[in-house]
Amino acid sequence: MTLSFLQIFRLGLVQMALGAIVVLTTSTLNRLMVVEFALPAALPGMLVGLHYGVQLSRPHWGFTSDTGGKRTRWIIGGMGLLALGGIGAALGVTLFAQSYQLALLLSLLAYALIGVGVGASGTSLLALLATATAPHQRAAAAMITWLMMIFGIALTAGLAGSFLDPYSASRLMMVVSVICVAAFVVTILAMGRIERGLRLKAEPASMSFIDGMRDVWRETRTRHFTIFVFLSMNAYF
Repeated sequence: MTLSFLQIFRLGLVQMALGAIVVLTTSTLNRLMVVEFALPAALPGMLVGLHYGVQLSRPHWGFTSDTGGKRTRWIIGGMGLLALGGIGAALGVTLFAQSYQLALLLSLLAYALIGVGVGASGTSLLALLATATAPHQRAAAAMITWLMMIFGIALTAGLAGSFLDPYSASRLMMVVSVICVAAFVVTILAMGRIERGLRLKAEPASMSFIDGMRDVWRETRTRHFTIFVFLSMNAYF
């Protein structure tokens, strides 16, 4: 049994929730650091770079979900860490007016947590989508989930900006907390029993991560596509 279009739409809701939290860190919070607290733009740049750097662990998250199965737990657990990281990042912003060192320490921890959450949740979701979608549905599934993620990013950026005007620390915490909790709840509801009845092929647990990476890298088409994605993402950012 493969994923139905309704189940693909449910996975798209998780992608939408993921994008809703991530956009807070890449647009709303870094703007507040620079505009409201007159911090150097290099600081939010470093923090965003940190959470992307942590996401270099994505291949390992994918390997873990492939060998361990039951990807739902990794998707929900990762979203929980992502939500905690989003709330922590917002709290860190509010603390810059009181203690720079404490705010920076909390922000570093929160953005690292965001990177782990995105890696665990997002990678496991895409692995589930890739292995449980019928070949003739994969193009449509990719379109649905990524358009929903873009929709979540656009919607959250607009709503968060409007509700934060005028800015206050308490208003920021309220807006971010509502978004993060809502994203976590949507993920739990969307993932409910979604893996039940699916025939998923698990990779052999005896294979090591390094051996798996070597096998993948030896595939010419996969290697070329990886390089293409690397160059494309560099151009995009």
